Amino acid sequence: MTRRLLGVLVLVLVLAGACSTSPSSAPGPRAVGGTDRPAIVRTPGARHAATRHWSAGPRLPRAVSEVGVAALGADVHVLGGYVDGHPHSTTHLVLDTATGRWRSAAPLPAPLDHVGAVALGGRLYAIGGFGAQPGGTSTVDAYDPTTDRWRAVASLPGPRAAGVAVALGGRLHYVGGKTRGQDTGEHDVYDPATNSWSTAAAMPTARDHAAGAVVAGLLYVAAGRPGELRTLEVYDPGTDRWTSAPDLPAGRSSVAGAALGGLFLVLGGEDAGERHVVRDVNAYDPARRRWSTLAPLPAGRQGVGAVVVDGRLYLPGGGPVAGGSTQTDTLLVLG
Repeated sequence: MTRRLLGVLVLVLVLAGACSTSPSSAPGPRAVGGTDRPAIVRTPGARHAATRHWSAGPRLPRAVSEVGVAALGADVHVLGGYVDGHPHSTTHLVLDTATGRWRSAAPLPAPLDHVGAVALGGRLYAIGGFGAQPGGTSTVDAYDPTTDRWRAVASLPGPRAAGVAVALGGRLHYVGGKTRGQDTGEHDVYDPATNSWSTAAAMPTARDHAAGAVVAGLLYVAAGRPGELRTLEVYDPGTDRWTSAPDLPAGRSSVAGAALGGLFLVLGGEDAGERHVVRDVNAYDPARRRWSTLAPLPAGRQGVGAVVVDGRLYLPGGGPVAGGSTQTDTLLVLG
C-alpha cells in the first residue's frame, strides 16, 4: 500500500507542475494548415510614403515634355523633348539639387524627343528616341560631366524610342518602346566595359510610354500603350526571366516611373484617347504585393520622367494637357 500511495502522490505532483506552467511559455497559435505565418516586414519608405507631400521646386529655364530624365550624382538632367509645341530638341538642362539652380549643359548631338536617359559609372547615356529619322533612331551617346562633352557609343541593334531605360547590375537595360511604328518588348543590354549590346529576355507585353524602375535588384515595368495598360511585369537579371505581378489599379500611358523607399511608383500619365491627363500616383510594395495610392500630383502631367536624389523625388516639366501641344516649366518635388 505504501508504494502504491507513493506512486499516486508522485503522479499528482507531476500533473500539478504541468498545469502551473506560465502561459507565456506555452507555444503560440499556428496558422491554418499547421505552419507559422511569417511576419511581413515593411521598409521605412513604405511606412512613411503616405506622409510625403508635393511642393514646387525652381522652375525650369524652358517648358518641356516628352523628355529623358536621369540623376547623375546630385544633379538632375533633362534631355531633349518637345519645346513650345515642337518636337525634337537638343535641350540639356541640369538642376543642382544642392543649390536649387538650373543651368544649361552641352546640347544633345542631335534633336530628339522620347529619348531614354540613364546614368551609370559617372556617365549619362542618351538612348534612342524620335528625331529626324522616321521610326526612331538607334543612336546612343554618352555624356561626361567632367568635360561637358558627348561622344557616340555602340548603337542599339535597331531604331527605338519611348522605351524604359534603367541601370541594373552594372549594365544599361533598354526595354520595350516603339520601333518603326510598332510596339515591341525587345530587351537590349549595354555593357560599358565592352561597348557592346546583347539581347536579354523580351518583355512579355509589347508596349511604349511605360513606367519602369529598379527596386531591390529587379526591374519593374507597368502601364503604357497600346491602350491604357495596367499590366505589371518584373524582370530578374539573375534568371533572365519575366514574371507577372498584380495589375496597376488604373491603366494609362505617358507615365513616369521611379523607385522610392523600396516602392515602385507610377506617376501621372494620360488616357488612350489623349483626352485628359492624370494626377494619380500609385505605389507598388513588392514585400506585400500590393498597390497603394500616394498624394496625387498637384496638377495632371504626361510625357514626364522622374528621378530620386537624396530621398526626394523630382518630376520636371511635362504636358499639363493631353497630347504634345503644351509643355510646362514647373518642377514638382515629392519629399
